[in-house]
Amino acid sequence: MTKFILRIIANALAIFVAVQLVNEITFGGDIVDYLIVGVVLALANTFIRPILKIVSAPLIFITLGLFIIVINGIILFAVDWFVPTLEITSFMGYVWGTIIIAVANAIIVGSFKKHKRLDTE
Repeated sequence: MTKFILRIIANALAIFVAVQLVNEITFGGDIVDYLIVGVVLALANTFIRPILKIVSAPLIFITLGLFIIVINGIILFAVDWFVPTLEITSFMGYVWGTIIIAVANAIIVGSFKKHKRLDTE
């Protein structure tokens, strides 16, 4: 459960960073709305992303993993459609948003894993 809460917070922070860096992504809400987007994105990554990865495994293999960016873009599109406060206006907004969210999540979740390992040793 702690890991899922960390993913929600990481997703909310990643969306915040993406909104600040990409002009095509706008957000019309407050911190609660960021957390709602974090929950929706965490649920989509938990349940929908594995199914999409299994279905598109040959494409992921052929493109040497680059098709995962397309899968992440599809998930971001679904979150954009589901959450009215988030608005992405162009294809490049989805591309850059996907990359920024992936990097921000990797940094946040990765740093937590390092600290957790150090605490247990």
